Amino acid sequence: MAKKKFLVLFLLCSLLPLAFAQAFLSLGWFGSATTNKGQWLKEEIILLPAASGDVHWRLVYVTNETECTIRCQNAHYGMQQVYTALGRKQQHLDLWQTGGHKPQVLQWQPLPAGVEQLQQQLVLVDMQGLALMTYPVAEDKTQMVQTGKAILTDLNKLLKYDRGL
Repeated sequence: MAKKKFLVLFLLCSLLPLAFAQAFLSLGWFGSATTNKGQWLKEEIILLPAASGDVHWRLVYVTNETECTIRCQNAHYGMQQVYTALGRKQQHLDLWQTGGHKPQVLQWQPLPAGVEQLQQQLVLVDMQGLALMTYPVAEDKTQMVQTGKAILTDLNKLLKYDRGL
């Protein structure tokens, strides 16, 4: 009798947590644990050539505008704010623009083929040139400041876990 009681208690203690876990997952009571602020890209897109030197990350404004509009100016402003806020980690980030007009303060490259879904967005690119995350470019400067803070949060996490640093 004691063996049956032990077996029943053992099975309850083992299976009950599994049943609760299954219920939480299937009913959607469990929140996802993502902490990133940007949108991860679902497919692999090589946006820039591989970086050389200490640069591990690049922030790229993807556009096809021939003139710098308000959106373009806000993108450049947000990029400069992120770069300035990095402080001593600035050496690990380059600011780029692909397509459109050639800016004076950013590195520039012609718009590669097949990146239409990245138009008018800021893209975080790794040292191999692979586009990882996208962020919207706002028409309003205060919204662009919030986007800059989101980029800075994600970039600081990536810099922290980067093995090369």
